[in-house]
Amino acid sequence: MPDDTGAGPDEHVLIRRYRGGSHTRPAGPDPWRPGRDGLLTGVGYSGLAQAAPLVVNVVLTPFLLQHLGLDRFGVWSLILVLLATFTSLDGGVGASLARYYAFHCARGDRAGAGRLVVGSLVLFVGLGVLVTTGCMLVTPLALDLLNVPAALRGETAELLRVVGPLVTLALVTNSATALLQANSRFRGLATVSAASCCGYAAGVLLFVTGADLPVLAEVLAARYVILLAGGFSLGMRHITIGRPLLPDTTVLREFRGYALRVQLSGLTTFLNGEIDALVIGALLPIRYVAIFAVGYQAASALRSLPLFAFPPILTRMTSAYAARGLAGSVAEFEAVQPRWLPAVLTYGVVATSAVGFAVQLWVGPELALAGLVAAMLMAGYTVHVALTGIRTCFVRASGRPGLETRYSWFATALNLVLTVPFAVLFGLVGVVAATVVGLLASSLYFVVLCRRVAGLRDRRLTWRWAGATALGAITAVLGELLVLRLEWHGVVPLLLAGVPVLTGLLVTVAVAARDVRTIVWRESG
Repeated sequence: MPDDTGAGPDEHVLIRRYRGGSHTRPAGPDPWRPGRDGLLTGVGYSGLAQAAPLVVNVVLTPFLLQHLGLDRFGVWSLILVLLATFTSLDGGVGASLARYYAFHCARGDRAGAGRLVVGSLVLFVGLGVLVTTGCMLVTPLALDLLNVPAALRGETAELLRVVGPLVTLALVTNSATALLQANSRFRGLATVSAASCCGYAAGVLLFVTGADLPVLAEVLAARYVILLAGGFSLGMRHITIGRPLLPDTTVLREFRGYALRVQLSGLTTFLNGEIDALVIGALLPIRYVAIFAVGYQAASALRSLPLFAFPPILTRMTSAYAARGLAGSVAEFEAVQPRWLPAVLTYGVVATSAVGFAVQLWVGPELALAGLVAAMLMAGYTVHVALTGIRTCFVRASGRPGLETRYSWFATALNLVLTVPFAVLFGLVGVVAATVVGLLASSLYFVVLCRRVAGLRDRRLTWRWAGATALGAITAVLGELLVLRLEWHGVVPLLLAGVPVLTGLLVTVAVAARDVRTIVWRESG
């Protein structure tokens, strides 16, 4: 049974094994624990690795809308939703690998890391076979349930049959990237990610010319292959493959206990996010899935920018917990959160004020509804990431995923209760509103849970900061209105739309300069 901290006995056994036992840490500074300079460098390269697919998607979306059309783009968006769904429902293995790879690295146990790699690959291939079989069986039923136009049913059926192989490639790729993250190989990860995304973009531009959804799936598969091959090529130096090939039963039991709790949280991610597109596809014409996908993509891209810091922060907190226990991870939280909260809130408020205009500059005024979707989602994401971001790293690093699961299921329950009635009453906007309400309420609940367990608290922000942020948002809105008057649409106008956002952020920093200096000096001192 878990104790009152949310950590089960398996986690305590594992940490004791990694912190002591037959594998003692060498004297002197811990070579695996990154310093502050290493953390900043890791954040930068981690950001590049995660930004590459976002940038490519932003560039390619207008091209795909033009060549595929709104309905066919909606079908492709649904396929990507299914791919993301099945990838996240892997038993929590993908989300747990980085943590356990990091523990093996902290011990210098390359053989143990190698057994984890082999075990994850066996599991992922098995899951891929199950998904492939299931998709082939339910394809006729899925075509009947979704509002797919008759002219697109053939292409949609072909795509549904290749979801399983794509899921397999995506899952195996997760193991490779987790291995690089756990060993702080963020520069290599950024290089491989950029190469795979460039290959994907080239394939789309060269081979997608119209009714080519199956070709688009093949190009996506090629991107996964590049990422997989590059990731394991760089990561092989950190593992040893030998007999026994799989982890022993004790390690498997410990890993399974942690991963299943992580999976419960991952399941809520599906229910809170991906299910929105499925509900829209079932209740509204397929083109509304495309509209939702554009807005969701814009908001998710903006939301992801602060999250680029997660892998190195999680690695740092995990090392601190392995070395000093709960006190170490609490100290890391107290060092990072006072900087994280005002930075994310300021960025989020300014970005929310501008994203609706930016979407129109990106894909045209006929998709203005997608801009409203993006603004609503970004508002919820801002509060959610600001309050839960570093706390999520804390509970994962300290072996307390149960806390994350509790707040995630709270959000899921609220979202499920509201989604269908809101969709019936307000259509697409109602579906998005239900998600936002769930995000806001659950974020506050997670703050309460972490305060009860570990005493984690946020420092109050000043009125000067609030006024400066409001001024930055107003500056961004006025700038976006000026850019809209140019009546340009596409990637270049979207880049131009970033200028008012940057200006608004600079205005905020200038007005709240004293608060910024106080935070930096206090935390550096």
